[in-house]
Amino acid sequence: MPLTAASPSSAAPSGSVEAAPSCLPVTYKLPDGPAGCEPKAEICAAGAPWHVDDIEGLCGGPAPLQAIHVISQPATGGDPGATYCLAWTGSSNGAGKDATLLMNAAGYQCGAYLVGPDGQMIQADGASVFSDSPQPCEGSYPGTRTTYPGVLDFPNEGGAQPPTYVCVAENSGA
Repeated sequence: MPLTAASPSSAAPSGSVEAAPSCLPVTYKLPDGPAGCEPKAEICAAGAPWHVDDIEGLCGGPAPLQAIHVISQPATGGDPGATYCLAWTGSSNGAGKDATLLMNAAGYQCGAYLVGPDGQMIQADGASVFSDSPQPCEGSYPGTRTTYPGVLDFPNEGGAQPPTYVCVAENSGA
């Protein structure tokens, strides 16, 4: 006998407590953006563009620090006048995602940009987007998880380069 999914009307027996909805109302990036419905796990994922009024309340706090394994990087790094981005490789070890760090790359090559705590790619005060301690990360889209804190490690350096903290702004379209 083939298995079939239960319809929403048959999911809970009469008189029982209803389960949490499988999707929640959201808008895309902004409070007045296109409306939709997404599961809580998708809304709360680092980099998610879904806007809700109390994202931290829904998700249990700010976005947690994400591990990013840099498998390739430019010959020079840390120049505060340069823009940096990550090209995701699609690989993950379950404790972080693999990426190539790019400097002054074309936007189509970037899956995410490295930004300062204020959400800007180049800091007005000349500071670098790289830090030796975790940063509070403000994004261009409050109420979303589009911008989140990250820690870069450099596994190909054999531990010679210490972890570097950044704010990551996902490139999630227009």
